[in-house]
Amino acid sequence: MHEKLAKALDYISDRHIAEAAGAKGQRRYWLCAVAAVLAVVLLINLFNGPMTVQAKAVSIASESRQADRDGDFDIWYAELEQREAATLEALSSLSEFFADSSARYMAAGQAENRVWSPVNAFMALAALAETTGGNSRQQILEVLGTENLDTLRAQVGALWESVYRDDGHEISVLANSLWLDEGLSYDQAVMDNLAYFDYASVYQCDLGSPKSVKALQTWLNKNTGNLLKQYTKEAVFPGEAVMTLASTVYLQAKWGSPFSAAKNTQGAFHAPGGDITCTFMNKKELQTDYYWGDSFGAVGLDLKNGCTMWFFLPDAGKTVADVLDEGEYLDVITQKSENNQYLKVNLSVPKFDISSGGDLKEMFQALGVTDIFSPETADFTAITADTPVVITSVNQAARVLIDEEGVKAASYIELPGAGAAPPPEETIDFVLDRPFLFVIEAGGGIPLFVGAVNQP
Repeated sequence: MHEKLAKALDYISDRHIAEAAGAKGQRRYWLCAVAAVLAVVLLINLFNGPMTVQAKAVSIASESRQADRDGDFDIWYAELEQREAATLEALSSLSEFFADSSARYMAAGQAENRVWSPVNAFMALAALAETTGGNSRQQILEVLGTENLDTLRAQVGALWESVYRDDGHEISVLANSLWLDEGLSYDQAVMDNLAYFDYASVYQCDLGSPKSVKALQTWLNKNTGNLLKQYTKEAVFPGEAVMTLASTVYLQAKWGSPFSAAKNTQGAFHAPGGDITCTFMNKKELQTDYYWGDSFGAVGLDLKNGCTMWFFLPDAGKTVADVLDEGEYLDVITQKSENNQYLKVNLSVPKFDISSGGDLKEMFQALGVTDIFSPETADFTAITADTPVVITSVNQAARVLIDEEGVKAASYIELPGAGAAPPPEETIDFVLDRPFLFVIEAGGGIPLFVGAVNQP
């Protein structure tokens, strides 16, 4: 049985990204300079004993959706127009969730480095909505600002395929999977909906087996470019677990214009605990749009895959938390801000390698998702009516690195400086030498990653 499981894992890992995105062709590996990754895992536990099983694929992501449009460019163009319209609608309804959740997450550690992905949190909650019923589902819909499941499905498809890129050089893909304990009964229609609407492959195996734990860890590593091994080694199925939902985002792209290492300088970064010396990457007289709000100045650097990495520097006397609370930064990344001027910017950005982690359960509860964490109120009858299921934790870890060529970022979730006034001159210095906020934004203003650098 272990040999069969290992073979099944190889099949899952090698094909999953292409299947999840509905892409044709062989999977390509991550060789470019910029990468960003998020892994979301929800451990959904019950109060029964472990079951013995053997592995099988219950449903494969997006096969039917891809078959619908293979070779038919009229369908593809029609879907493209629909996705663009749906993406704008989705961003409008989800902006409050993105802003509120990011502010709450960053507030938990104002003197620490923090990073997470609002989009992947949305994708994980959307998949949970498919598996829940009653008030458990209604709470998720309300937190996401969505009226019903059909609307949510349209938003998932729009955001998913708006993020997706793969031309062999610039890659941005997402993958979902649901792992079921072998003895668990399930509704096949729900499994097929997860595959079609949430791009999730569903597999069944003995979650109590060490081989199954290894399978989950290998899947996570392969779908996050092996950037999170220090965290994925902690991903396990608790003894009472019957389901695990895993969701990943992997982004890689080069800077539109790379930094020159020859222009690097050493300087002081004014961290909350005192000054530290770090390496700054510099661009002189960068011709770009400079943005400002009531508490920050902002500059964006383009990536070759259509994404942008935004840097928000709080004004003197302001903090990253102030920028997040006021929410104006979202107007910048969605191109709605009128406070901008085309200038020559002398930009200095510290090279950094930051990581953060913690349990997001309390944050999700504060947002309004509470029933799924209580055995008295959790309703997962959409997926299985025979077994009581409850989520016990939402453990997240993330990592982001930037250098002259680009960015690498990874995140993993487990569920067991001028501002208020226009700039006065045509050339300004924008030196990120104190705590700042960054956002990696997909085309159209989709916030893939949000982070705060307090200790480069």
